[in-house]
Amino acid sequence: MTVWERLRNPCGLRAGAKQISVDAMLPLLVVPVLAVIAAQAVLCTVVVFLATPILVYYLHHNFLRFLLRTKFFLMWTITSVLMLMLVFEMSVVPLLEILPEENAVFIACVVGGIWCGYKAKQKADAAAQEGVVSLQGLELGEGSGELCATCRRRAPPKAYHCRLCQTCILNREYHCKWLDCCIGSSNLGWYLGCLFFSAFAFIYGSNLTMTSVCHPFILIGTILLPDDCSDVYHQLDLALCFVSAVYSLLVGVVVFAYLLYHLWLLSIGTTSNERRLNTESQYDHGMLRNVSRLFCCKT
Repeated sequence: MTVWERLRNPCGLRAGAKQISVDAMLPLLVVPVLAVIAAQAVLCTVVVFLATPILVYYLHHNFLRFLLRTKFFLMWTITSVLMLMLVFEMSVVPLLEILPEENAVFIACVVGGIWCGYKAKQKADAAAQEGVVSLQGLELGEGSGELCATCRRRAPPKAYHCRLCQTCILNREYHCKWLDCCIGSSNLGWYLGCLFFSAFAFIYGSNLTMTSVCHPFILIGTILLPDDCSDVYHQLDLALCFVSAVYSLLVGVVVFAYLLYHLWLLSIGTTSNERRLNTESQYDHGMLRNVSRLFCCKT
């Protein structure tokens, strides 16, 4: 360990060596391994897609929920995006079934989603840091606005406390575990942009991949849809492309549903946090509620 530390310190980084937690490293190993296992056969694909949510829920319920702020879900997001991009550019594009214009549109949407997600997290971290600094000089109960029941300090109207960010967030929607930041008035626009570009990139990339590795049929004009995918498991690279396309499609549908949900919330002038507080005061969904909150982005 001493030799390893000596080798890491003179690595040229201004901040020196940084320690990476085990929970943040897990997705870097788990996601690619699961993709390769799923590409072995149809049965493996079905088992992996059914077992992965159970595995993630088990890890969260027994280990991750005891950490104040885990990087597991953020690293899962980053690993998934990088893996899908590498499979698409290195295995799908060389098949020469995709036009350069289609690839350019896909890359533009991916870059747009990454940029909007980065800005959403940056804005959230800045707002959280600003909130913590502004509360440091206040005694309990001091300040202007309504009294926060958690930190016992005055917060602006429609500001709610986040136990992970440890401060009150204005117009708080929820703490998005997949971006590891709170969604509120400071970054809601960037978050919606991330949802829009990501949903389009996931669904569009899935369609391009499936129509390249499967036998397609013409729907309307130049719009293709996959027809027969029975031959993809004869080659590992094609099977890996197909598994990535299915994974991308599932994620894209969920992200698109969240985009529609937030647009609906904006249309009625409320937030997800306010609706959740009103609902929890009347109902208790038990384990089903915990599972839905784990895989549907919010905390």
